Amino acid sequence: MNPGDRHPASRTRSNVRAGESDSAGPPRLAGARAPRGAGVRAPRGANVRAPRGARARAIRGVAGGAALALLLLAAPGRADESRAARRAAAAREQDRPYTMVEVSGGVMALPGADVCPISVAPRDCEQGETSISVGIHNIYRWRYIGFGAGIFWAASLSTDAARGAPELERDHERSYFMVEGLFRYYFLRSRSWEWWAGATLGGVVVNDSWSVEADRNPYSDTAYVGPRAATIGTEGVAAGLTIGGEWTFAPNWSLGSHLRYSSWFLPSERKVSPTGDRASLSDRVDMFNIGLRIAYYVAL
Repeated sequence: MNPGDRHPASRTRSNVRAGESDSAGPPRLAGARAPRGAGVRAPRGANVRAPRGARARAIRGVAGGAALALLLLAAPGRADESRAARRAAAAREQDRPYTMVEVSGGVMALPGADVCPISVAPRDCEQGETSISVGIHNIYRWRYIGFGAGIFWAASLSTDAARGAPELERDHERSYFMVEGLFRYYFLRSRSWEWWAGATLGGVVVNDSWSVEADRNPYSDTAYVGPRAATIGTEGVAAGLTIGGEWTFAPNWSLGSHLRYSSWFLPSERKVSPTGDRASLSDRVDMFNIGLRIAYYVAL
């Protein structure tokens, strides 16, 4: 027994539980990591933050799950689109029915028309008209036959001066709108090239609009009720012939050109606006259109 020691090791109390005294367990070395599960339990209600690494792994897991879900949702759409494209290409090669969406653009000309937008006097009429045209059609194809319907729109390349006081700066614009049905016969066909001839029948509307400087460049941004120009619409019937060709450069795409002639039957008496202006066209008008077209094949 060492009298200098107050608490000899042999006199340690037996009722002290392991881990409750300062001498319990070996001393922890500096920088050593505690074993898993050996940490001190936090009291209830304490706000214990997860380590940064755990939060980063959780965020990456959520992001990965969301990306996987998007891929799974988008996969059926891509698969359906590819299957539809393959069905359309197979239908064309096997002479089975399919449809095609066609968009065209070109130049429209009215070479012999008497365009009279200025006044009622015949001496003010001009000869001819040139416009930019755009069209879209939906066509049903089966072997050598194609038929469908679509719309055709054109706008004049020039703006005419209109009657009125000089300080008003009145201008006149003209546009064309057609709704038509079409029929085509593909008389020459190969694997990549096709040539066709057809006919069209529908209705045409010629819009004449007169506006002043205050209509085109308003003094304020306030929107007023009513049109900003005086407009006259002349309705008629349009019937014509067309010829064209197309080159299939991809399984579901074709590029081609067309030339079409149409005869417009408009009222013989021109409409007159409340301001004394009258419609530009009347009677029978010959229309020529040349342009390019691109089509996409769609399976039924």
